[in-house]
Amino acid sequence: MTSTEPQTFAERLRGIMSWMLFGAGVACTLLAVGALMIVWRGGWPAGTETQRLTIIGWTLIGALIGMLAVIVSLAIGGPVGRFKGKVNMRGAEFEAVDDVPPPVATVTTTTSVATPTSGVSA
Repeated sequence: MTSTEPQTFAERLRGIMSWMLFGAGVACTLLAVGALMIVWRGGWPAGTETQRLTIIGWTLIGALIGMLAVIVSLAIGGPVGRFKGKVNMRGAEFEAVDDVPPPVATVTTTTSVATPTSGVSA
C-alpha cells in the first residue's frame, strides 16, 4: 500500500502553493462576481451610472491586477523552483529551470571465484 501523504518538505510546499493558487483564483472570481452584482442589482439613483461604472471598473481592474501579481509571484518564486524571473533596467527575464539533476545509473557487480576441486567425476 502506498501513502498519498507528501513525503518531503518540497512536496509539502508544493501542496501549500497549489492551495494558495486555488485560493487566489477563487478570490478573483468572487471579486468579479461581486462587482457584477453591484452593477446589476445596485439600486443606484438615476444619473450616477457613469460615476458608478467608473469606480467599480477601476476597483475591479485593480483587484484583477493584484491577483495576477500574486499568482505570478507564487509561480515564479514559489517552492517549485522551476521558474526564475528577473527585472532590471534592461528589461525582464523569465526562464524555466530544472534544478533537479537527472538520475544517474549505478551498476553494481558481484563476482565470486571458486577454487576448482580435484578428483571431481563428471
